[in-house]
Amino acid sequence: MTNDKNIDHDRAELGALLQKALMLELSTIPPYATACYSIKEQGQYDRSSPEIVNAEPIEVIRQVMVEEMLHMVLVANLMNAINCKPVVNDPKQLPSYPMRILDGKGPELRLRRFMPDQIKCFREVERAPKDPANDAHRDYETIGGFYLYVLGMLEKACAAHGERKIFIGDAARQFNSDDYYGAGGDVIAVHDLATARTAIREIMDEGEGAALGHSACDNDLIPAPKGEERWDIAHFFKFDEILHSRYYLPTDRLGEPPSGSDLVVDWTAVWPMKDDPKAADYASTPEIRELSDRFNRSYSELLDGLNAAFNGDKPALALIVPVMFSLKDQAQHLMRVPLPDTGYGTTAGPLWRYVPTTES
Repeated sequence: MTNDKNIDHDRAELGALLQKALMLELSTIPPYATACYSIKEQGQYDRSSPEIVNAEPIEVIRQVMVEEMLHMVLVANLMNAINCKPVVNDPKQLPSYPMRILDGKGPELRLRRFMPDQIKCFREVERAPKDPANDAHRDYETIGGFYLYVLGMLEKACAAHGERKIFIGDAARQFNSDDYYGAGGDVIAVHDLATARTAIREIMDEGEGAALGHSACDNDLIPAPKGEERWDIAHFFKFDEILHSRYYLPTDRLGEPPSGSDLVVDWTAVWPMKDDPKAADYASTPEIRELSDRFNRSYSELLDGLNAAFNGDKPALALIVPVMFSLKDQAQHLMRVPLPDTGYGTTAGPLWRYVPTTES
């Protein structure tokens, strides 16, 4: 990145990196959601406590999923700020499971039910880089390291060409807090390098934690009535606290056990969904195939809505909220249906396959 003759090339390179970021954020949502939806919501009563087991891990994972959606919105803002088109519904780019993230250098994401090994996998996905300096030079193996590299490339482009020539996108396409709300975190409209840094830092803090993972705090206040606000914690620590059956406090540090209150988990109160289900598993069972196809159509509607919203039709974002609730219901319906001839009492599960409108 050295002179104005290369600006179109440099913008395309930045756009490709951010498109990769958009797909990376999307790729985490189906595995997280599958594990969350596989939990039997009522769980089983703990005889020593009136609490309903598993209400808490469901809420913890739900919080992470909502913030992953926020990260997609922030990446779309970054792309629109530099006048690059976000694409959410291209079948050639969409994740297919199992898959290793970060060009095969990162952890493997799979569609599996709620169980310790799956939560350990999610924790690895959200782990901070061991050597941020190396990750910033394209040697990234973590999501946080990838974003350090993206930020470095953006800073180089601005140094070479000037911010005004990089941030030329239509400001009307920027989402702000009036357009989107989702739990912790801020929607940051991007219009220069400073706001781009803030948006990228928001994504990294929510995933790995403050100071890139050394503290459980993610620098976000959880929305609450005045005087009752409290600091939220990052995704890595949220998954770790499920494994420890104990909440982290924002002041807890990496390498220390969580020091908050009990988090009640029952690993047995889970639907026995087949690992990494495929369409071929349902080929001989029309009833299950129809349920699966219905889920895929809803998922496709969600992605089409996101694509429209990120490309100028901002009201489309609110219109897909009912689709999200429908996906949950349809996934849970699938997970209650036994698969025939498995011999192990396993059930069906969602495929998370995009079906273009012409195929539906």
